[in-house]
Amino acid sequence: MVNLATIYYGIDAVTWDTSKWNWKANHDMLFMDHLIMGDLDYGPSGKNVNDFIAQAFIPPEHYKGDLAESWEVKEDPLRIEFKLRENVYWMAKDGVMDRREFVAQDVVEHFEAMKSSDRYIPTYWDFIEEWKAEGDHTAVAYLNEFNANWGYRIAWGYYNGIMPPEWHALSGEDKADWKKATGTGPYELTEVARGQRQVYKANEEYWDTTTIEGKTYELPLNDGVVYNIIKDESSSIAALRSGKLDIHESIRWQFVDELKKTAPDLNFKSALKTEGTFIALRTDKKPFNDVRVRRAMNLAVDQRAIQQSLLNGEGALLNYPFSQRWTSLYTPIEELDPQAQAMFEHQPEKAKELLAEAGYPNGFEFDLQVCSCDPYHTDMVAMLQAYYQMVGVEMNIKTLEYGAFRSQMRDENQAEGYLMDNGEGNPFSVLRKSFVSGQTWNPAFYSDEKFDSMWKTALHETDVDKQNEMLRDMNEYIIEEAVPQVWLPTQEFYIAWWPWVKNYDGELRVGAVRPGPIYARIWLDQELKEEMGY
Repeated sequence: MVNLATIYYGIDAVTWDTSKWNWKANHDMLFMDHLIMGDLDYGPSGKNVNDFIAQAFIPPEHYKGDLAESWEVKEDPLRIEFKLRENVYWMAKDGVMDRREFVAQDVVEHFEAMKSSDRYIPTYWDFIEEWKAEGDHTAVAYLNEFNANWGYRIAWGYYNGIMPPEWHALSGEDKADWKKATGTGPYELTEVARGQRQVYKANEEYWDTTTIEGKTYELPLNDGVVYNIIKDESSSIAALRSGKLDIHESIRWQFVDELKKTAPDLNFKSALKTEGTFIALRTDKKPFNDVRVRRAMNLAVDQRAIQQSLLNGEGALLNYPFSQRWTSLYTPIEELDPQAQAMFEHQPEKAKELLAEAGYPNGFEFDLQVCSCDPYHTDMVAMLQAYYQMVGVEMNIKTLEYGAFRSQMRDENQAEGYLMDNGEGNPFSVLRKSFVSGQTWNPAFYSDEKFDSMWKTALHETDVDKQNEMLRDMNEYIIEEAVPQVWLPTQEFYIAWWPWVKNYDGELRVGAVRPGPIYARIWLDQELKEEMGY
């Protein structure tokens, strides 16, 4: 068994019911497959052009068939045809279904069931007229308009891991029961102990293979995977140091030097986190419905001091909406307009002036919700509180466990300020989910007809160069003019693994937070582990 502290090692599965549209499903549900995934041949062990760290961005040139062997966009009528693999089987599950072959009708019924959920994200699949099964192994999505982000929406993204109709037919209570979950993926879920572990056993009938040094092997290459749920950060580091963990996917800089001294054989890889860190300001309510107040909230904070003190000078001041990884789209701070550049300098007197102009010469009081699950956030709130006191703003800290914290996002009870990390996703998705009107992951409640129109125009543009220009303009518009957030530094993090972990180079995702195919390709050299005394 491969023992892991995953990138989300402190968080249990949110729910086992994928029809609830939870973002974490792909990370936890290693029994699911998708239509398409990222091709690891482009990764560090292959062509080395994609580190597969990105949270939810697979360039089309790095696509590989998963449940679909091939796909094609066709016209007259406009559609996407997926040719599905044969001899792929659903795992039998007592009380749910017998073992049977995966067929095109399963794809059709999955997307229909997901769309009928009361948690369906409005407009997410509005570009699809209907799904049809045209034979047992051809699934066709008929479109009413072209969507440049179709791969993310229906093929390898957050909400398109395919589950069988038999599972969708279960009651809500049964769908939330992990013992009922089944799929075509590399692993079967066999144990869940909340706050402790999730155990996955290798699916002996998994269809995929991998080639290593010219030889083809059936997957998975291991007996299974154990997710170790460790709420205490120091305990997770101790588990790695002692060899109880084979891989730790999320280590803060504070622990790296110590680990290099006490466990010098560990392999390390560093990367910029795949989330932007910010305070979402409720633009639908006073005082944050005034952009001058929102600018003042940025000017009051010394982002560079936070970066130096809490992040050891590492990380990035600006990594949201667009990630620095997207070099052709990202606009550096020094290329923004002067008013936007100023927000990344500590200017408390200017902040006071803006607050006075907006009608708050004596400041105001607001609540900030923060999750206890993130050490960086909990370390930061005292600094934020002090910065805001300097300009007359009183910040009341409301610390919540992850479940309560997440459930209140976009709820009427969400506080005026919401300190969070949000995934970089991909250029279209990050702009949509955080800033398009009414979206589920828009915690600033931001709504702007102009921006909505810009986004829709870019989504339907087929010329890639024109499309990229539109995307850059929208990213700059949010930072320079809309200012719905207080931008905060993004962390650098480290991945560590022991030398006995083979066929692994720190890859994290081959889709939207989807690690299953990566884990399936790992094998453990038990003889080496024993030689090293573990």
